[in-house]
Amino acid sequence: MVCLIGCKKETSPQQTLDNKNTQTKKTIENQNTRDSVAVFSEKNLEPDQEKTKAIKKERLITAKDDKTQLQELVVSKSFFKEEDLYVLDYKYPYLNEKIDPLYSVFNNFISENYLNIEKTENQILEDKELLCDTLKINRFRDKRIIDYKIYSAKNDRISIILYKENYYSGMLYSTYLFDCINFDLKKHNFIYFDDFFETDTEEEVFTTINTIIKNGISSGELYYDCWELSKGDFKAYKNNFVVNSDTIEFYFDDCVICPSYTGTYSIEIPIKDIIHLIKKYNDRPIVS
Repeated sequence: MVCLIGCKKETSPQQTLDNKNTQTKKTIENQNTRDSVAVFSEKNLEPDQEKTKAIKKERLITAKDDKTQLQELVVSKSFFKEEDLYVLDYKYPYLNEKIDPLYSVFNNFISENYLNIEKTENQILEDKELLCDTLKINRFRDKRIIDYKIYSAKNDRISIILYKENYYSGMLYSTYLFDCINFDLKKHNFIYFDDFFETDTEEEVFTTINTIIKNGISSGELYYDCWELSKGDFKAYKNNFVVNSDTIEFYFDDCVICPSYTGTYSIEIPIKDIIHLIKKYNDRPIVS
């Protein structure tokens, strides 16, 4: 018997995502406990869920970014490996060190956190041992797919969303996981929530996100079975945002605010709505 799992979290080595990984596992466990009947009745809703899952995925894949405009700065690289039990298919960003040798800070970060192939292979093999497949039959190949979108923010900053699509043996749907990276091209450092937002603004940003979620649930469009963001999940995912010219977008893994088959992966906030919370818009000029 192969056990069905609603959503599964892959451990990320990224330093700022340690809390995110722990909180996501707790969220998934709680959600699976509450909705175990729903997980096993997915086939009854399969036609509708296939449609909404496809729409949700299409919105992610077709979203416009600044990759074309940044092609001299950002080189797209890829890695592909196919084995009997799994497939790895990665596309990832690499900053052009000919422009600035110190971009190696960013490139080393990507290599250490996302291109540790041996660690990924070991995780896949461990996962297969944990499957409730006592007869050792119906072994499908797992797939790990990574792709990205990149946005150019003002003041020489870039924002990158890495989206990881995982196909697990025995699951009805693939799952999506997200890591966001904000990088200062001049200072060569990474930008996190506390660097970008004013001090003591977590509560207001959290409330803003939940207001948008509640409005989406009330509208009924593609938000059925979704729920508000918990404070624990907000703290775990608060660094998972990208910035473009007029919006800030927070990304959440499957099962954090919505199940895999409906809702949204991200919450988009117009900058004008929270401009008073953003440091760069409130910095006072230095008077000599």
